[in-house]
Amino acid sequence: MDVPLLRERMNDVTRIRFDETWRRTFGATTDTAASTARRDSRLQARHAHELEAHGIARRARGPGTSVNVPFTVIEEKEGALRQRFSLWTFEANNAIEADGYKASVPLEHVSKHLSAVHAECGTTRDFRCGFYGLAIPHSARGSFRFRDDADEWWELTRFPMGHTCAPEIMHTLTSTVAGHPDFVKQEHAVPSTLTVHTWVDNIRYAGSRKEVLEATRIVDDLAAQAKVTWKQADTRTASSRYEFIGVHWDHSKNKVGISAKLPKKLARDVEEVRTGAMSASGFETLGGRLLHASAIVGVLVGEVCGLSTMSASTATRGEPDDEHHML
Repeated sequence: MDVPLLRERMNDVTRIRFDETWRRTFGATTDTAASTARRDSRLQARHAHELEAHGIARRARGPGTSVNVPFTVIEEKEGALRQRFSLWTFEANNAIEADGYKASVPLEHVSKHLSAVHAECGTTRDFRCGFYGLAIPHSARGSFRFRDDADEWWELTRFPMGHTCAPEIMHTLTSTVAGHPDFVKQEHAVPSTLTVHTWVDNIRYAGSRKEVLEATRIVDDLAAQAKVTWKQADTRTASSRYEFIGVHWDHSKNKVGISAKLPKKLARDVEEVRTGAMSASGFETLGGRLLHASAIVGVLVGEVCGLSTMSASTATRGEPDDEHHML
């Protein structure tokens, strides 16, 4: 990703904030005095070699300037299970937060996005590599080192999700690529009559067919210049039906519904509750999914499981409570 190119398109307020967050992320060092347990957290060697093969990590000469915890998780993606790597930069995170950092990622409650379904059509874009599309500066890679179970040291070459500043940096770059008027100079912003929503590394445009097609032409051209690639499953042209941030959008009927994936996840959650197998963190995730679904269909949480779709005019009634948020 060509960060200097995108930085030049940012407005003054965004650029100043971005530079400050970038400095916190890649320009600071921390005290490496950490617990033995965390220092000895290691990744399986075969996983480290897979990261090297994909250009995500490279061999290092020894410990770096910060202690990190590498780990993998199993997640479901497009109906199949896959293993995802992450590096928890807990020591750097603690130092940055102690320095007063508060993330600025204005995602807003999902209910605030629903009225866009009244537009003629929409389209989406999703970064193919997400956080891995952002290269870590060579001078900062010593802060992103870890060890495998064969006692070899490695350092990341690509940005991990486990850093406390990662969501803000990614959201700002995505909003800049999208031409969001809150983030870019006026000459780079999409027309005020076009609705643009960004969600970390996802983009959605909604408006007239002519405006949406023009916006996608511009964003695709900029993506090519900035070395950003999209997922192949993206809607390549203006469409009346698609999914975005867990919502199924139907512009032809001015209706929104719960995405196809959410009921499946809820069904598994309910089964875990029934069998007593759900963990405390699982209950937190379930609560977030229920609140998200209830905001989409505009009903109480207890009624969510029996509903799938309703009109946007009904779904957007009322304001969400302050504690309702998307997990």
